[in-house]
Amino acid sequence: MAQFRLEVQAIKRADGRSAVAAAAYRAATSLHDQRLEMTFDYTAKGGVAFSGLMAPDAAPASLTDRERLWNAAEAADKRADSRTAREVLISLPHELSDDQRHALVRAFVRDSLVARGMIADYAIHDPDAHGDQRNHHAHILVTTRRVTPEGFGLKGREWDNPDAVRALRLEWCEIQNQHLRQHLGADAPQVTHHSLADQGEAREPTIHLGPSASGMERRGEASDRGDINRRVRERNQARKDGPARLRDLEDRMAEGLTRGLYPIGAVIREFETIHATMIAERDGWARELGRLQRPAAPRAGDIVREVLAEAASARALAKGTLIATEGRIARGRARRASLARWIRNPARMIWATHAELNALARARQAARLAEISYAVRRDWLRGPEGRAFLAARLDPEKQAAEAARREGRTLERKIRRADTRIEAVARTRTRLMVARELGEDALVAPSQMGLGVGQAVREVDRRVVAAIARHPVAAQQKGLNKVLGLAKGKVPFLGPEP
Repeated sequence: MAQFRLEVQAIKRADGRSAVAAAAYRAATSLHDQRLEMTFDYTAKGGVAFSGLMAPDAAPASLTDRERLWNAAEAADKRADSRTAREVLISLPHELSDDQRHALVRAFVRDSLVARGMIADYAIHDPDAHGDQRNHHAHILVTTRRVTPEGFGLKGREWDNPDAVRALRLEWCEIQNQHLRQHLGADAPQVTHHSLADQGEAREPTIHLGPSASGMERRGEASDRGDINRRVRERNQARKDGPARLRDLEDRMAEGLTRGLYPIGAVIREFETIHATMIAERDGWARELGRLQRPAAPRAGDIVREVLAEAASARALAKGTLIATEGRIARGRARRASLARWIRNPARMIWATHAELNALARARQAARLAEISYAVRRDWLRGPEGRAFLAARLDPEKQAAEAARREGRTLERKIRRADTRIEAVARTRTRLMVARELGEDALVAPSQMGLGVGQAVREVDRRVVAAIARHPVAAQQKGLNKVLGLAKGKVPFLGPEP
């Protein structure tokens, strides 16, 4: 089954990392870092199926060379805490061939990264010889600055936005599914970019081991990350096996319950009551889910924009007024220069000039005050009081949004489980009706529900299946056809009195 994975991380100089070293390691090559005056040689590493550079048309030819590219990226950032590159790590479908995976990666890089103005350096890695042989994956290093014909320009800040990462995940999901269908047909396995929680799965996700932990695990040494994943797998397996163990326990405990021989019509009516009760319960959960408000959790950026909105609007208005005033004065001076009555009247010219200077001074002062007001609010938000304000606003609202999402996921799981139980009850009721058509007039059933509806339904279902099996197949089919005709409303069903 194809799996989905897309992670984005920054190559941070503050962590002691170098974009040149990262590129050399991922491409299994040798590159010289001019900033550190070090050569990073990973040519003996191996395991790289394909690698390559893809750049926008505007990029200069010098940036299509891996060593020049990442040295230029390092040189473009002067700060000690700069982020000189970002890495996009993606899992590739093992169902495709090497060439098909290569084409998939290049299509994704072209449409989702290079089209946004980034230069991308990709390396497709084969599965590790001692690991999961389905673990085909690609490392894509992308630039953090915009590319111009002269080289690197300003930072692409919008590329760091969480919404941009979500959009990237969606695009990777769609193009991967497209290539899977293209090469494997309409029934090809498909992936989803939604988390397990968003899919309504109770299963916990494991965490990425990373190179250090993977090496320790291969050598038979336990790692902290490996221990976490083992505990997660144990809990997931317990969740998976739990329902079956519970059914077995219920069945064993029910062995001592009292049974009786009941008219089959009475059993059918009992199952109709159970069916109606379950549907009513499921519909109640569905109505509750429909009424549930699940607001999106607020982001710090939204609150910052809310706090700065008034000052930002005033600043924009003041700047607009200043520009309009400067334009109006320039046009007025141009017109006066061509009017003789103004040229011949110096006093009038002086008066007009003073009026213009006063208007210009007022507009500039308003613009400065608006800029100061905006800066004061912005600096306050960056200070300890502003950070405390953001934390106070975010915490209760995030908790409320998360609680609503948890409640919604719980209701969705309840509805899915109810649908499964309703289907099981309806199936057993149909079998009971077929048995009655075959001439069965009584059935052994528990005298009370005892440990629950599920156990009683399973027991009755086993007994009615055994009763039907005693009759010829042709008679079974005839009885089923008659019951299905009744269910479609051709003949109203009236069960016989016990």
